[in-house]
Amino acid sequence: MVNFCMGRRADAAGLRATRAWLLGKGLAEEVDDVRSLSGAKPARAPGLPKLLDRLERHVYDVLALSRRVDALLTGTGQSWDLESIIGVEVEAAEEGADAVEHVARQIAQLALGVSMGLVPSDRAERLDSAAIAVLTPPAGGSEVVGLADDGIELFCRDKQDLRVELRGVFCRMLLDRDVSVRIGGVELRVEADQALHLSTPDGDTAWEPPVEVSVPAGATAKALIAEGMSYKQIRHAAVVVRL
Repeated sequence: MVNFCMGRRADAAGLRATRAWLLGKGLAEEVDDVRSLSGAKPARAPGLPKLLDRLERHVYDVLALSRRVDALLTGTGQSWDLESIIGVEVEAAEEGADAVEHVARQIAQLALGVSMGLVPSDRAERLDSAAIAVLTPPAGGSEVVGLADDGIELFCRDKQDLRVELRGVFCRMLLDRDVSVRIGGVELRVEADQALHLSTPDGDTAWEPPVEVSVPAGATAKALIAEGMSYKQIRHAAVVVRL
């Protein structure tokens, strides 16, 4: 019975990882297609190649672990050590599946940041809907994981990249609500009123719903640069908490 349960857990981890890989890869491909429609120069999608590489590596590891558990369970030898090894492998597969889902959500967040900077179109709207479906799965799907649980990883190397990533962060904050992001002396909050609040050393600003995230993204980027923060510092300084 124990072995049967272990096998089911390993299989479930493999299925979760494969599903998240498919969602993340599909979103990334759509981002690549849609951002090329913006004109002669494609819209920025900072970190997308790194996220795709990470997605592939994580899903490969999970599926390898799942196959290894199957092989161990179908072997003839049985011992306490073997059961212990299987348990470790199953837990690693489940953690790996969590990691694949995390990367898929990162890609979805970036997809929102990209689409919000494009000229409105059916393709951009469809990309928005797909990204939101990954971040807030329909009832019966995967568990909803908020920004406060995922944390923030930024890839920006210049102001344009930063604006794209901030648009994605703000979209996700508006989906989650009751969340705060602090980068250096700059704080952003979305409370129950669904307004986006920006606090800087120079004062406070609020945008009432519906929020056009491009405007606060530009204001936040300007405030961070005015603080004298390098892009490396900005990348490593973002902290998110639940209110």
